[in-house]
Amino acid sequence: MTDVRTTTLIVEPDPGGHHFQAVSTVSGLACRTGPVVLLTSRGATSTRAFAEHLGDRVARGEVTAVEEFDEKYPSTAAMAGAAGRWCRDAGSAVGAPVGTLMLMDGDQALKRWWFVAPRQLRGLRPRPRVIFMLTRYPARLALTDLTGWRLRGPKAVLTVMAMATRSLHRAVGFSGREDQAAGWIVKRVRDPHYCSAHSRDRDEHRALLGLPAERALVGIFGSVDARKNPPMVLDAMKAAGIDATLVVAGGFDDEVRAWAAALGETDRARVFLRDEFLDNDVLDRFVASVDVVPLALTNNGPSGIMGKAQAAGVPVVTAGSRVRAREVELTGTGIACDFTVEALGDAMRRALAGEVVGVVGVGDGTPVDEVSADEFAMTLLGVDAEGRPYDRRRATTGGRR
Repeated sequence: MTDVRTTTLIVEPDPGGHHFQAVSTVSGLACRTGPVVLLTSRGATSTRAFAEHLGDRVARGEVTAVEEFDEKYPSTAAMAGAAGRWCRDAGSAVGAPVGTLMLMDGDQALKRWWFVAPRQLRGLRPRPRVIFMLTRYPARLALTDLTGWRLRGPKAVLTVMAMATRSLHRAVGFSGREDQAAGWIVKRVRDPHYCSAHSRDRDEHRALLGLPAERALVGIFGSVDARKNPPMVLDAMKAAGIDATLVVAGGFDDEVRAWAAALGETDRARVFLRDEFLDNDVLDRFVASVDVVPLALTNNGPSGIMGKAQAAGVPVVTAGSRVRAREVELTGTGIACDFTVEALGDAMRRALAGEVVGVVGVGDGTPVDEVSADEFAMTLLGVDAEGRPYDRRRATTGGRR
């Protein structure tokens, strides 16, 4: 443990389920060295996602949640101002000065942080380590991927600019689970890889969830918004002649809800819908109950649902991300295809036919090294298991890590 207790101040206005899950993972490590304060948006603490992921931590006194922002997408100036005020007041509010300031989704804030944050953080004693999680920073790109470089290049430059003003000390972005590289300007963190259910118990999961026992099932899960393209997946199933039920379960956005309501009688008969927030155990059972998980998703990064499917021994079909494609190709846990209806349908048909090496023999698990919650949190915070920052440890150990 560190010798001096300090507060970890986490800024996460978005109450979406996976956002608060990441906050819970980070706070589980951070609370070992001092109080944790979460700054979030109005109404966020009354959501099911908050209760699921952070309710127990608040009840145990590990996390203090403050509804600081009027909206879930506040301006950079609002976030920097609130962080600066809490850095000045934390000693009297929670009994320990802020040692670490963490923005859990810093992609938008990065654009102006270098300009607005130095004024808010000026004169702080101690000066906190400021860490950004960049959820849309492509870790590995082909030289010909011009779109990826247009996204990555400016973010790398903005990160350096913020570091030059001493308003940012560490930036971390997602990489594929097969990627062991540490990263240079933006450090790499592998998404946690864990599922509490397994496909070996598929019959049990289906019975509990009310899913058809004998049908082949194709699953789309989590926060189900239009970017996950359920209409495209259904069209791909029909184009490939796949006789299966499409299971769409999780909180729908308005566009997906409208699509579901407009389904014709024939399509509705081959779709299972559950539009609600799913707690972790229920979500894991859904993932482990299906025969293939398609990810027709164009954000070029890893997927938490993909990690759950891998851990549950369920094949993945991915389209729209070179990061996910590389992961399934190197681990043998799925099939990567082009982002077209025809290619997606063909890949799902092949996966259902057993053409995925890494999940042959359901009881064998997958060959992906497990990414634990502690590993994720330590990489994100840049600390060891005792809460010591890497840079401080290098100074006291002659550079050994």
